[in-house]
Amino acid sequence: MKQKTWIAVIVVGTLALNAMAYVVVRKRRATEAIPTTAPVTPPTQAATAPPPPPPPVDDASEGLARARRAAGLAALEDRDYDTAVSEFTEALSLRKAPGGDLVELLRIATDLQSRERNRGRTEQAKATREPPARQPARTRASKAAATAARAQPKEEPAVLEEPRGGLLLVTSTPPGLVVQVDGKAVDMTPARLPLRAGTYRVALAQGDRRLVEETVELEEDAVHSLNRDVSGQLTPVVTRPAAPTSPPVTVAAPAAAVEPPAAHAPVASAAPAVTKAAATGRGELDITSPALYGEVWVNNRPYGFPPLVAQNLPAGPARVEVRVNGEVKRRMSVEVEPGRRTAVRVR
Repeated sequence: MKQKTWIAVIVVGTLALNAMAYVVVRKRRATEAIPTTAPVTPPTQAATAPPPPPPPVDDASEGLARARRAAGLAALEDRDYDTAVSEFTEALSLRKAPGGDLVELLRIATDLQSRERNRGRTEQAKATREPPARQPARTRASKAAATAARAQPKEEPAVLEEPRGGLLLVTSTPPGLVVQVDGKAVDMTPARLPLRAGTYRVALAQGDRRLVEETVELEEDAVHSLNRDVSGQLTPVVTRPAAPTSPPVTVAAPAAAVEPPAAHAPVASAAPAVTKAAATGRGELDITSPALYGEVWVNNRPYGFPPLVAQNLPAGPARVEVRVNGEVKRRMSVEVEPGRRTAVRVR
């Protein structure tokens, strides 16, 4: 009888322990399932739902800014400077990223607008001048004195009139190309060039490569606009993947080894390698301006106040400007060497 009692106690105790363990395990699983299932779904929905709307807004504003810029360039060619100013202003407000050539284009359009208004005021002032007063009736004595004065020869002083000039406006898509006039590099696009009346050979170049070359006839007191889109001609130069990744020193060795004409002249073989590196590499400019304190702009992009270091600049000619209260006080063209920091001192 006692043995059966102990067996019953053991069986009941085992069942109780199993039941308690089952309850504990079930509660633990329930507490672990709540945090894992709840936060998983909201992050995925929150992460996947918001991203699609922003790209169309940015793309739409950027595309509208490009359309406004093209309309402003067309207005400049038609000499409708009021429309050009409004279009460039709208494009500048739509573009969120700083830099580009819109600031320079807006400044050029504003200058041309003020020049056209001043010319209209002067012409209106000439038209509204009072007619000359009537001369009194001539007497016989006055007529005799006049005939005697005509009979005497007069020496007229020689007056040399300086040839009046015009204005040449050169823009490009994309901006930042070198403007050459009669074979000499004078500025970078967008450029506003006051020149004497005459015929000029104007070219747009990237480094040593001329992309567009035209003959321009500039008349006195005239504004001639030259706007060209050379994006298609720049794609073969930009899509070279090997040159930007390798340093300038490593590029020179394969160039000398691959080109057969350079075997007998190793000094001349380094020139093509340097040219390729200059066309595709990047460098830096260390800019100081001890005599003039103003904001430094490089290739129509603000970099701050000197002394400063402008980094990640494309190799080749770069336009450096120092502006005081928005007005350009100094302007110079500097050659950016790939993989090097060039010191620039603005005087």
